Amino acid sequence: MTAKPLTKSVRLSTILGGDTRLEASTYLRDGYGFVRLANQCTNHVRLGDLADIWQPSRLAGYTVPDGKGLPFLTAGQAFEDFPRVRKWLAAPFVPQVESRYVKQDWLLLTCSGVVGNITAVYPHHLSKVITHDLLRIVPKGANEYGWLYAYMRTDFFKQIAQAAQYGHMIKHIEVEHAIEFPVIMPEDAIRNEISDKAARAIHMRSQAWGLRDEAFNLLEKAMGADMSAHQPVAGNQTIVNLSKVLPNRSRLDADSYAGQISFVDDLIESAGWGYMEDLTAGVEELPRFKRFYGDSDVPFVGTSEVFDVNARPTKYVYAKLVKNWERYILHAGTMVMACSGQKYGLLGRTQLLTTNHEGMFGSNHLLRIYPDAEKLLPGYLLAFLNDPVVGRPAVVRCAYGTSVPQFSPMDIKKIRIPRLGAANEKAIADLMDESIGMSAAADRLENEATKLAQEQIDTAIAEVSDGK
Repeated sequence: MTAKPLTKSVRLSTILGGDTRLEASTYLRDGYGFVRLANQCTNHVRLGDLADIWQPSRLAGYTVPDGKGLPFLTAGQAFEDFPRVRKWLAAPFVPQVESRYVKQDWLLLTCSGVVGNITAVYPHHLSKVITHDLLRIVPKGANEYGWLYAYMRTDFFKQIAQAAQYGHMIKHIEVEHAIEFPVIMPEDAIRNEISDKAARAIHMRSQAWGLRDEAFNLLEKAMGADMSAHQPVAGNQTIVNLSKVLPNRSRLDADSYAGQISFVDDLIESAGWGYMEDLTAGVEELPRFKRFYGDSDVPFVGTSEVFDVNARPTKYVYAKLVKNWERYILHAGTMVMACSGQKYGLLGRTQLLTTNHEGMFGSNHLLRIYPDAEKLLPGYLLAFLNDPVVGRPAVVRCAYGTSVPQFSPMDIKKIRIPRLGAANEKAIADLMDESIGMSAAADRLENEATKLAQEQIDTAIAEVSDGK
């Protein structure tokens, strides 16, 4: 039996009143109905009434060697909790450079690709060129900052944004679309309560990342890592003894021995060290598996959901259709490391899971590391593995492959962890533990604010639907 095609009648006045959209998806999306209902609410305003919305001109950009130009962040990087600058742009070829920078208390909205995602501006966004693929949302009043953030994180708002998108392969929305997005406004007292929660979550997260930076600085100081004193000269040759090549699985790629990693090796050798496998309860790579997505109650998380800021899973998996599915379930206290990807990207990034991750189904691209606090404090291990100066080079050197580099557990087990003495390691671990705890608390507070905003939206929409 042939399924009856889905049909919907749309008034000509509706089409002419918009962008004269003729594609069916514009009117079949849930967001289209949400917009119509929201516009019938007596307590709604336009997003453009609450915030100035703009977008810098399109930027092509010309890349230059690292550190030689203006640091640049893509849209995806803006959502990471610890982005690394991957591109540096030649300053003379960046027009209207001041319009490329962002300020605290602004919000950034994705307008290309996956549209409708929102992030706050954090300290690591400042003084960097931010892509034009993010709309700048500048609240007109400080009291609306937290409310707009919570409101724009709701599923309701994302559906509205996606109902306005256009394009075939790559979707887009424009400033003119965002200005017209409806914002439902509950009573001032309720709105202020939600706004306060969201703003506090953003502030807590910034504090947490500040603690993480303190941990990195303390680790680098304890190891004597002064990169300014180590500036490799381009074109210089490095002689590597065979005794170093053979234990490294006979790797012959130069970046496993020369450049910054050579400097890091010297620091670790001076500090004294132990192998990862001897200082943890284990390192495990789980087998590949066929994913069965659907309407289940088990959220699936990959690398982006773990390392982006409070990212919500978008897929749910039928866990029990996967062999040995219990092994893939995430638990607080386990570390996960991105073991597939690009060296300049998330590859090698490590996260200590919290109760926020409990019960989620983790991808096989997340290498599991099981800490043993009796051997090495987890916070100290996490600080070293993520440290951009000494830890990350020691991790990324393990990558193999060309188009999509990978890690093998046998290489990760052989990473040398510097031993800096009980006092130093505890001080570093305490900072990292406080950072992880505060960041997790910020996520929970932010989720609470978003849930409250969604409840206010649902109430207002229900009243319109019931004809009140």
